[in-house]
Amino acid sequence: MILASVTLIVWMTQTLQRVEIVVEHGAGLALFGFLSILIIPSLLAVIIPFALYGAAVYALYRLHSDSEIAVLFAAGVSRWRLSAPILALTAAGALATLYVNVDLMPRSYRVLKEEVADIRADVASSILRSGEFTTFVDGFTIYIDEARPGSQFTGLLVNDYRDPDDVKTYMAERALLRETENGPMLFLRNGNLQRRSSEEADVAIVPFDELAVNVASYQDAPRELVLELTERYPRELLNPDMSKPYDRANAGKLIAEGHSRFAGPLYAFAYVLIGLYALIGGPYSRRGYVLRMAVAGGVIFLLRIGGFLAQGLVAEYGGYWLLYAIPIEAIVIVAFMLYAPPLESGRLHFRKRRPA
Repeated sequence: MILASVTLIVWMTQTLQRVEIVVEHGAGLALFGFLSILIIPSLLAVIIPFALYGAAVYALYRLHSDSEIAVLFAAGVSRWRLSAPILALTAAGALATLYVNVDLMPRSYRVLKEEVADIRADVASSILRSGEFTTFVDGFTIYIDEARPGSQFTGLLVNDYRDPDDVKTYMAERALLRETENGPMLFLRNGNLQRRSSEEADVAIVPFDELAVNVASYQDAPRELVLELTERYPRELLNPDMSKPYDRANAGKLIAEGHSRFAGPLYAFAYVLIGLYALIGGPYSRRGYVLRMAVAGGVIFLLRIGGFLAQGLVAEYGGYWLLYAIPIEAIVIVAFMLYAPPLESGRLHFRKRRPA
């Protein structure tokens, strides 16, 4: 429940960044929803460890409220036995986080980038807009009065002045844009072609019932999509292609991101162990555990911030082991504090357990 609710809240804020797809490019709501869903894996990679912490703390707090933990300890149940089911669930969450980091997130972001690139490259959505003069490429301008569903347009003016010696202007009452084997074609109906060459002073006007204009011939050459950090698999992050300018300029960031993908699941264990120590690690408190929970939340927040800062440092100066050292150190310290037998008179003291 915590994972679903937090993901929904963060997801709703992230989807606002995709509203431009609908507003500027005329994409349908179904496509907008599909693009928004593709954002979720990247959110899960960060939210799953926090959700595990929240679930563990909530469950243990309820047990404290009903005095069930006190009864369990009085019956001889150890901290390890009490926390074992929570740690088992944490292991499952860590594996899910690892899968998201190494496969699901880059896969979904690649689909997202390709879809957005296709939408922005679409002639009907990115060029032909109602009531606007739009320069498609230098020397080719299109104006339409109204854009209708199904790539239908009314009141068109197409001016092709790329060649100063052969300027052409198309005017048409209606037009239809269709994808063909030769690329997008603009079929003009009930209009005229006005043509003027540098050798002739007069403008030649040729009426037509239907005329096809190959819009694909005016498009810029497609640009190669550059895969950014979130769109790459770990093997691509850890082995940058130095023959590409982007990889050369961001080699340190790419390698740091690759190691961060593998170190991310470790934070799930660190968060949960901190939560366990806050609820069952210290002495019994009659005043409640709200303050401990708040302090534990602040500690895991600082731990995650430290991880992000370390990622930026190692990307600049190297030392990628630090990305693993931070969560592992937190796990070892908290686990020792939680499970190590208490020290009494300079010697380890083991509490006797009652037979089950």
